[in-house]
Amino acid sequence: MKVYSLGGYEEVGRNMTALELNGKVLILDLGIRLDRIMIGEDTNIQNIPTKELNRLGAIPDITPLKGKEVVGIVISHGHLDHIGAISRFVGNFKCPVIGRPYPLRLLASMLKEEVKPVKCPLFEIYDSSIVIEDFEISMIPVTHSIPQSSFVVVGTPEGDVVFTGDYKLDNHQKLQKPISFKKLKQLDTKLLIIDSTNVAMEGITPSEKVARTLLTDYLTMIEDSKKGIVATTFSSQIERVLSIVNQSEKIGRKPVLLGKSLCKYYGLALEMGLVKKNVQMLRKRDAINAFLKDVNNKKKDYLILTTGSQGEKEAVLSRIVDDKTPYRFENQDSVIFSASIIPNPLNKAARYTLETKLKMKKTSVVRDLHVSGHASKEEHRKIIRTLSPEIVMPCHGYPDMLISMADLCYEEGYDLNDQVIVQRNGQSFVT
Repeated sequence: MKVYSLGGYEEVGRNMTALELNGKVLILDLGIRLDRIMIGEDTNIQNIPTKELNRLGAIPDITPLKGKEVVGIVISHGHLDHIGAISRFVGNFKCPVIGRPYPLRLLASMLKEEVKPVKCPLFEIYDSSIVIEDFEISMIPVTHSIPQSSFVVVGTPEGDVVFTGDYKLDNHQKLQKPISFKKLKQLDTKLLIIDSTNVAMEGITPSEKVARTLLTDYLTMIEDSKKGIVATTFSSQIERVLSIVNQSEKIGRKPVLLGKSLCKYYGLALEMGLVKKNVQMLRKRDAINAFLKDVNNKKKDYLILTTGSQGEKEAVLSRIVDDKTPYRFENQDSVIFSASIIPNPLNKAARYTLETKLKMKKTSVVRDLHVSGHASKEEHRKIIRTLSPEIVMPCHGYPDMLISMADLCYEEGYDLNDQVIVQRNGQSFVT
């Protein structure tokens, strides 16, 4: 079996790994690197030509697969850095895409939005498995920061390949049960391809329950306020959105979701029955402006949840701050950031600028009512010990992150020369 590292091995983003057996190739995730194009959650990626995305290094370089037969693409979850480039390549590969229902339906909407709509078979998988050539594909649900994330398990004649995608070990989420260690122990793991984003963080990542408690405590603390409350988080973090919606209602405010991506992710979860709470959602600019004009004089009745947690220029929150809407921030209004800053210089600068503007308007800026969706060191150690893989390949990280994962494997008794494979984009190895 040949393993290709095609994206996410020098950065956080544009994730792509491929397995080759007997001349057939199976792709694991195929994402985009958002910071290279500085787009917001509401930006239409489909308007950017593939040639330009490639020039910017925003999508994987698939040159090593040239001339090979790709038989399928498997997606671990629905974040754009894992599915955002599929629409650009699947037409050339002419292969099915396999995944759980929620990420597949997100992908389906992206395929329809392309300048030239793309069609390909989409195979939903949950408890069963799908066999394509020498690959038997199954999913083991795991907690992350978007619904229906999974470990991808690829059964091969050489043993199982386990691809974690992004994950954390959280026992207290409401929309996703903890991973089944019973199922993990049944695997014969030849190769573990493991997310390395937060491996340098000591201990374990706090549960989503912690973020829920932080939000509850803060909103309860200001429930007597007559001023405006605006919150922002990652649009795909449905459980967080639901926490804000529920607590908003408990303090007597009507929650309203503003922004294309918020409405897209939450609307799909509502349509699929993953969440039951129906709320007012506005995605078009004219409708958002009309609402904000009306609510400006009765802020105490609403909690507004917007896009723009990273300070993206055209997101709803940035537009409000820049007085491009009828809503006006004023002294003692609260702005809640229930999202971390994605750690790259452009994001940090955009978020700093946004917060500075908010403070100039004398709002109360509340940061870090948030927990990460990525596992920390001890969670990774637990997965490595449970699976006991023959080989570990760190993925999804800058080189220092991959090396930190290699160090953890060394602590667990793995030989760094033979049993831990640290690669760069474009490299491959044979098991």
